[in-house]
Amino acid sequence: MPEASEESLALARELEQRERHVENLRGELGVYHPALEEAYGELGGFYLELEDYEQSISIYNDALEIARINEGLYSESQLRIIDAMITGNEGLADWESVDDLHQFRYHMASRLWELTDSRHLAAIGTWGDWKMRSIRDDLLGDSSWGVQAAIDDAGSVYRRAIAALELEPEARPRDVANLVRGKAELDIYMMRAVANTPYNYFPSSVPRYVNQMRCRMVPGPNGQAVRQCVNVQVENPRFRSSQRDNKRIAMTRYSNAIKSGIERLTAIRDGENGLSRSELAEIDAQIAQLEAENQQNLRRGRRGLLF
Repeated sequence: MPEASEESLALARELEQRERHVENLRGELGVYHPALEEAYGELGGFYLELEDYEQSISIYNDALEIARINEGLYSESQLRIIDAMITGNEGLADWESVDDLHQFRYHMASRLWELTDSRHLAAIGTWGDWKMRSIRDDLLGDSSWGVQAAIDDAGSVYRRAIAALELEPEARPRDVANLVRGKAELDIYMMRAVANTPYNYFPSSVPRYVNQMRCRMVPGPNGQAVRQCVNVQVENPRFRSSQRDNKRIAMTRYSNAIKSGIERLTAIRDGENGLSRSELAEIDAQIAQLEAENQQNLRRGRRGLLF
């Protein structure tokens, strides 16, 4: 088709012009001049538009190297480069790299801004959203215990941020509420997973088998009955109950975390917080959802302790 051919030629010419512009800058200014960061960014963005993800990531890697040389290890401009690299790796479905970049992005944000800074809080939300997505869609192929470790890791970040905000007089209630909701989403997921997992999938605090002495009377060499004893391995009667206890402990842990979130949201809703009517309605809906989810999963989990 002539129109498609013309469009392809136009894109090829534009790409050639952009690449020549970068090469000219490298020749005029040197390979690490700060001006190259923007030029690389524009070229990498054009490769993204063309869906040439591998080339885009390569260009953005060069941009990141230049930024780190000129701006130090941590700078806000590097976050934009990392975001573009995340987009490129998502295009390749390279989820391990996407996860590494999200970790790197949050690490950088945590070095740039105080924990109570709105930009740091936004970075927590971005990282938490990725964690939830990767777990929900099983993008990383983690085991159940790997998922729990990832959620606990993210949950600890949320907890620290919530605690810091609650001590900050100028903290905005909506920021606290957003963090509480983010953490609650992780807790609900784990509570549901624990409730749906049979108790015999949980580790036991006692060994599965124990040695037991078994004796019986047998005829002796002189025809007399003698007592003969042997050690046999039998299943520990406490093994199954220990598995049930550990499932119950896990359920209680996440249930208590959800209840804590409900209490915090209730305090925000009932306080002098300056929230709009729609924001208050959203908190009410969140509280209702958390209460319903918690009770439903508790019932399901208790039934699962019986079989």
